[in-house]
Amino acid sequence: MSQPDLSEFYKLSRPKKPPCQVGHARSQLKPDEQEQLDAALETDKGLITSGAVQHWLKARKQSVSVPAISAHRAERCTCSEEDDG
Repeated sequence: MSQPDLSEFYKLSRPKKPPCQVGHARSQLKPDEQEQLDAALETDKGLITSGAVQHWLKARKQSVSVPAISAHRAERCTCSEEDDG
């Protein structure tokens, strides 16, 4: 006999993480800036560093930490959880 599927319970039982700083900052940008940010985040970290992304966002009055940018790039943030649903 196989085990019952408990994935829904696991998903509902996950501890809630604070909202992603990058996702929040992105929502405050103009559509063309959102496209720029998305492209930069998808580009290799060796070419466009998380520090460069942080400075770009700061110039647009958005405060985001480098660890938050790294987590977003690695899909370890609440944005990636929203895509799962």
